[in-house]
Amino acid sequence: MICPQPGSSQPPGSGPETSSNRLERGLEALEAGDWPAATALLTALSEDYPGEAELFYYLGVAAASSGDDRTAVLAFANAAALDPRLDWVQADLGISLYRLGEFELAEEHLLEALLQGPEDADVLLHLGLIDLEGGNDDRGERLLEESVALDARLGALAFYHAANYALDRGEMGRGAGFLEQAVLAPDADGWRQASAELLSTLGESDHSPPRLRLEAAIGVENDDNLTVSLQDLSTGIGDVAATLQGEVDLDLIRTESVAVSIGYDFYQSLHQDLKSFDLQANEPHIEIRGLTTSLQPVLRYAYRRESYDGADYLAAHSVDLDLALCRWGPLCALIGATFEDLKFDPAPLRDANRYSLRVGQETFFWSGRASFALTWEPTRQNAQRQNAPRQNIDYSAQIVQSGVTIFLDSLREGLVAGVSYDFEARDYDEISSPGFRRKDDRHVIWTGVRIPLLGPTRASLDYVRIASRSNISRFNYDENIVSFRLSAWR
Repeated sequence: MICPQPGSSQPPGSGPETSSNRLERGLEALEAGDWPAATALLTALSEDYPGEAELFYYLGVAAASSGDDRTAVLAFANAAALDPRLDWVQADLGISLYRLGEFELAEEHLLEALLQGPEDADVLLHLGLIDLEGGNDDRGERLLEESVALDARLGALAFYHAANYALDRGEMGRGAGFLEQAVLAPDADGWRQASAELLSTLGESDHSPPRLRLEAAIGVENDDNLTVSLQDLSTGIGDVAATLQGEVDLDLIRTESVAVSIGYDFYQSLHQDLKSFDLQANEPHIEIRGLTTSLQPVLRYAYRRESYDGADYLAAHSVDLDLALCRWGPLCALIGATFEDLKFDPAPLRDANRYSLRVGQETFFWSGRASFALTWEPTRQNAQRQNAPRQNIDYSAQIVQSGVTIFLDSLREGLVAGVSYDFEARDYDEISSPGFRRKDDRHVIWTGVRIPLLGPTRASLDYVRIASRSNISRFNYDENIVSFRLSAWR
């Protein structure tokens, strides 16, 4: 704790004009932050009354507050020898020993403070830091989380130190993640600013992403039921395809508060048997991203062209606005909206506009090593043409998306695993027969893992299960997709 405890008992036998006044002046100097005066007065009193544990404790507080941890340790040790159960003495002795680098001795006294109770955030914080120093990352990070749960103001301090330990071990991604949490955490002593400065320094170092980013991937995909859901087409036939992907992104502007980038994505599937399902997708896009600490807006425009076996299929314009508001420690609120203009070359009557809103949250656990996201997305689609078959185009939908991501840097930096479940319920507008409206439910389960390989390469393994159910039986289908990809980037 290292804080004065006013109202404590005075040395026995102290005269009203001497020791009592000296003690009062010493405590006043302590509370006023006049460390030299407090140290001088309390040193003299402790010499005059060597049997009083509280005098040594106050002397330790004054010395520790002035940065003289060696004197503080001697004073706290004398107080603990006289009264081992004096309030805060074990905790403050342990903290001062920690500052001197005497981690084993510090741990003994901090554990004793923890046993004596009450549970204290500073004690848990320093026990966690000692574990991190000793390489016990799992327990150390858990103790830091418990510390922040007791006193949220320690959040920036805890994550800042956790980041430094990760950076010292060369875990740049993990360290940057801790710093990002520190920047968003409550703070009482300037640790958020220190974290922001260190994060900025990392961003300016060789570890910052280059302005031009390239990524290419090759893979193989097995789909047991080739389906074009946008056109209600399910073949019931499976096939294997080779896949090729490429991405190019260029930062046009990058400042401390905003980044503007343009990019181009390419995808090609080459099927073994069903060549008519060879899909090619081309997508140029532009993105504007805010880089403020608590509010993180992203505005994105994309134009996507899809073709099957060389024949044009879809031209889509989309505008996305996403806001992440992270002002509550590990919890971020998510708000977003999307507009899509869909035009189908082989079936113009299916041309449609789609609108959706998103509201949700993402919570980080285990010091940023795992996250849970949950969003609700009401959606509306309307046909663009008056003569369109609206019973299969116009609909309102409720979409719920949930997912867990685990960052396994402690096993291997860059190792990521995840699982998600999405549910969509569609209610179509037009009555296809008297008293009957089409209703579809769609369930999508995904799980996957990203495995870093040598240098700027990684492998990805994904599984997707789709179960679509409708009150019109011909729209029912199940689909299982397994894919494997090898990626490289620079």
